[in-house]
Amino acid sequence: MVYFVRRYPLQLALAFLLGLISSQVLAQAESRTYQLNNRPGDDVAVQIRELYQGSPVTVTARGQQLVVRGEPPLLEEIGRLVETLDVAPVQVRITVRSRTDSGGKRSGAGISASNGQAGISAERRVTSTGSAQERSVIMQDGQSAHITSGQVRTIPVAVRGGRNPAAFLQQVETRSGFLVSPQVISDQAVELSIVSFEEEPANLDGYETEAVVTIRRVEPGQWVTLGSTATRSTQERSGITYQVNSSRSENRSFEVRVDVLP
Repeated sequence: MVYFVRRYPLQLALAFLLGLISSQVLAQAESRTYQLNNRPGDDVAVQIRELYQGSPVTVTARGQQLVVRGEPPLLEEIGRLVETLDVAPVQVRITVRSRTDSGGKRSGAGISASNGQAGISAERRVTSTGSAQERSVIMQDGQSAHITSGQVRTIPVAVRGGRNPAAFLQQVETRSGFLVSPQVISDQAVELSIVSFEEEPANLDGYETEAVVTIRRVEPGQWVTLGSTATRSTQERSGITYQVNSSRSENRSFEVRVDVLP
C-alpha cells in the first residue's frame, strides 16, 4: 500500500479532488416542485430540457407539476421561466386567400367556296376570367397548417418536424403547397415560418421534394403573400383550307393572414 501511494501520488490526489468536488455539487443540488395552472407538465418539461441541454438539471413531469433538481441559482432561474411558460394556449385563425386569373386567345382564318365564289373568313377572340376564394381554420398557437390548392388543414404537432421539412414529409403525404407555422410573439407581432414545397425533386438525401423555408414577422391581420403559379399552353391546328391558333394562360396566387383570437 505504501508502495502504491509513493508511485501514484498525483493520481490519488486527482481522485480525491474529483470526489470532493462531486460531493460538494451533490450537496448543493436540491429539488423543487412547480405547480402549473394552464399547461400540461410534459409540454413545459420538454421546453425546459431543450433550453438547459448540458446543464446539471433533471426535469420530471407529474401531471400539472414539474419536479426539477439542480443547483439553487438554476432553480431560481427555472422558476421564473416556468411562470412565463405557464400561460393558456393562444388560439389563432389562419385564413388563406387564393385568386385565379385565366385568359385565352383564339384566332383563325379559312377559305370557303360556294356557288363558284371563294370567300375568306377570319376570327379573333380574347377571353379573361377571374375568381377568388377564402378558406379559414382555427388552431392553437404552435400548430402548423398545410395549404395546397386553396385548401387548408391543420397538422398535428407531433409530425411538424420543426424546421426540417424532410421530417414532415416522412409522415404526411404531400408533394406541393405550403406549410405555415405561426408563433404569437405579442399582441402586435406574429412570427410566420413558411415552408414552400416544390414538385421538382431535390438532389438531397432524405428529401422527396425541394423545400424553401422563409421566416417573417408580421402584424396580426396582415396579409402575407405565399407565392404564385403560372401555367401556359398553346395549340395549333391547320388544314388545306384553314388554320387555327389558340393559347391559354392561368395565374394563381396565394396569401395568408393570421388573426389572434380573444
